[in-house]
Amino acid sequence: MATETQIIEHLRKLAQRKERPRCDDDGMPYYACGNFDDAWQIGTEDGEIMLAQSLIESLDNGAPLPALPDEDEDEDEDETGG
Repeated sequence: MATETQIIEHLRKLAQRKERPRCDDDGMPYYACGNFDDAWQIGTEDGEIMLAQSLIESLDNGAPLPALPDEDEDEDEDETGG
């Protein structure tokens, strides 16, 4: 099990990575024309980096914690097709 110190160090390393650019020169997301699996993986990685950056900003500079996403009330319906 990771210690608090190890978790914070891991977040610091992740926060130093730069998320991918959001759009190309034409304003089109660079991964928009790729396959769905690639786009999902890229978004997941970018989200991890952005969360780490926000948490480190909160630890080091007293910034507010990032807001929690709204709960998806229809999540079960979406998964079951109903």
